[in-house]
Amino acid sequence: MDHNPYSPPQANTELPVPKESVRRPISVWLLIILLWAVAIVISLATARLAATLMARWSEVTSVAAVAITMVWRVFLIAIFIAAAVSAFRRRPWSRWFGVAIFVLLAAYSVFTPDKTQYLNDAERMGGMLGRILMPILLAWWTYAIAFSSKSKQYFSKGRINESEVQ
Repeated sequence: MDHNPYSPPQANTELPVPKESVRRPISVWLLIILLWAVAIVISLATARLAATLMARWSEVTSVAAVAITMVWRVFLIAIFIAAAVSAFRRRPWSRWFGVAIFVLLAAYSVFTPDKTQYLNDAERMGGMLGRILMPILLAWWTYAIAFSSKSKQYFSKGRINESEVQ
């Protein structure tokens, strides 16, 4: 009879430790910033186009073409904002959207002709170096956002499974 009736019951006094939160990688932050920047640039260009169209409405020959152009631009703005928000919320498809953007940017930088007017050979050499380094940097960024272990952990953790909700 070593039991003391006045002793507290045996209870688990350790607090539950929350699951380790995976920090957002720098490549994801840069993707979010890029997506917001593109959305802002398209928004400003659309506002400028709308102001020009309103000022010269009497010269517009096809209202349907104007409507299609404006709807297309608003659609692009919505896509880029949705992609930025989904990357922030760890949606897995957003990293593949980022990969698609990087592939398109790399293809654009490689396959578009350089029409820049350089003042001297040093500027021309810098432009050529930029055309070589840009796809390499985009390839590294693509790896960092889609295939690195940090990115895989970031996009896989934080998603709520159906079994965890119940």
